[in-house]
Amino acid sequence: MIDKKNQGIHDDFFVSHLAVNELFSAIRDEMRSIILFNKGCPISMWRNPRYDPIIDAIDYQAVYLQTLQAFIPLFVDSKKQDSVIQLMVEQSPENPNYWDVYSSILFLVKEAKTHDATLLTSAILDKADYFVTLDKSLIRNAKKMLNDEYHILLVHPKESMNIFRTKRKRGGKKQSKK
Repeated sequence: MIDKKNQGIHDDFFVSHLAVNELFSAIRDEMRSIILFNKGCPISMWRNPRYDPIIDAIDYQAVYLQTLQAFIPLFVDSKKQDSVIQLMVEQSPENPNYWDVYSSILFLVKEAKTHDATLLTSAILDKADYFVTLDKSLIRNAKKMLNDEYHILLVHPKESMNIFRTKRKRGGKKQSKK
């Protein structure tokens, strides 16, 4: 969640391109798992490249269109013809603080993967108040360090909805990232 009031922008929800890419990657992996399961391939062989299934174009198109239909209400408010969730570009390594933040996350948070470090670095440099993630291990193990060091709170989506509702009742909206 990012507070942009000082820039004259109403608070909105934001998601990065990388987070959306992760969603499509997870859907692809789930489709592959279903194909392998339906073929009777043992789970122990699923990582073997020999058994890596090809996703038919017709199946891909159907899943893509369903995913897109689910996204549309998230990104466009049909009543206002306005964006509900805005796409953000990740911070550039050209930012003078990028590598300091990125490397501290990657080295000091054992559970952080490179895409986590990229997303968190962008959120920190964009001065996000909250970082919403389903990664319970990351929340559990990095929450204190990231809050102490960078004043960003890692929260689960359920917790973020409670924060959002509380802030709305008080009259202020907040923004979400990831």
